[in-house]
Amino acid sequence: MENIKKYNISFNGEFTEKNLEKEFFLYDMNRYIKVIGPIVLIFGIIYMLFIISDFLDIQKHNAFLEIFIIRLIFLIVSFIFCFSIKKAKNQIHIVYWITGYEMFAIMGFLLILLFYETLTYLVFFSVMSMILAIYIIPNKLFYSQILSICLSLCFFVFIIRNIEGMEISIGLNMVAYTCIVLIYCNIGAYLTNSYKRKQYVDSKELFRISITDPLTGIYNRGKFNKELYELINNCKRSGTPLSLAMFDIDNFKRVNDTYGHLMGDCILKGITSTVQKGIREIDIFARWGGEEFVILLPNTNIEQAYEIVEKTRVCIQQNVYSNIENITCSFGVVELRDDDDEDSLIKRVDKLLYDAKASGKNIVVSDVNFNNRNNNRVYFL
Repeated sequence: MENIKKYNISFNGEFTEKNLEKEFFLYDMNRYIKVIGPIVLIFGIIYMLFIISDFLDIQKHNAFLEIFIIRLIFLIVSFIFCFSIKKAKNQIHIVYWITGYEMFAIMGFLLILLFYETLTYLVFFSVMSMILAIYIIPNKLFYSQILSICLSLCFFVFIIRNIEGMEISIGLNMVAYTCIVLIYCNIGAYLTNSYKRKQYVDSKELFRISITDPLTGIYNRGKFNKELYELINNCKRSGTPLSLAMFDIDNFKRVNDTYGHLMGDCILKGITSTVQKGIREIDIFARWGGEEFVILLPNTNIEQAYEIVEKTRVCIQQNVYSNIENITCSFGVVELRDDDDEDSLIKRVDKLLYDAKASGKNIVVSDVNFNNRNNNRVYFL
């Protein structure tokens, strides 16, 4: 199973592979989108509640009024952010919204600090609250690190500026505690980010295993059935054509009996590779069971499906698999009808595959007349 060793994690807890990191980021933000707003709103309310500390420490009425306005503006911005974030369509931009919001909170806090003539424990607690909020609100760890460090450095400057009249030990303790909180927050955030990414990679691998055939690596029958159901419904709603091909390997039991099952497995994988090269990206290729395979061809009528399947049949016939020549396949091909469902479509194509085997093998059998084009070995029934 893929794990965190295969996908390296950088020092800030992100995948070093950019495409994988972007994929995870979109997945992660999609999970958090419903809670970001409430978290921001709670942060805004707490930010506003520190007005009580300002009321106790700020003696000048005008200064207190200006602080009140700053905190009120931030609370209003928090309300707007809370209800706007749900409407965000581009999740990549959300991280910039969050970073800008946190920068606004820090700038407002630094403006408030300018009104303080002495350092109090409530100011220290407000800094700790700001740092914790920066790490709690979902964001890229790198941005959280930059913002929290900038806030801490500005706070240290404030301590130095107001060191007179304060015991040096108190100032040093505040600096030390701030650094400790920063270290703990970064360690916790790194471990959390690393764990989430490891879980994401593991869940992707488990999902891949659940929908693929372990031998050939193509879709399994369960995944095929799901795709078939969805495509039938979509095609009936939109009126677009859908074709289905089923094939199996001719005389495969004889191959297994003669050369062994390991050689048979090699042939299965070889034919799978040949078919994958011949079909389109939109086609659904799956192992039905044993040596039987199915190909779903969306937006493809029976004539177009025949062209694809016939080319595939010829490619298989011309290939040599594990030094064994004359490996061929028989095909049945049908197009979706108005009265078809999953079961009836499978029954129709399965019958045509049986007819192909009974008619000499290494042929394509359809229930539509192609007017016997140039001896192309297409049978119609």
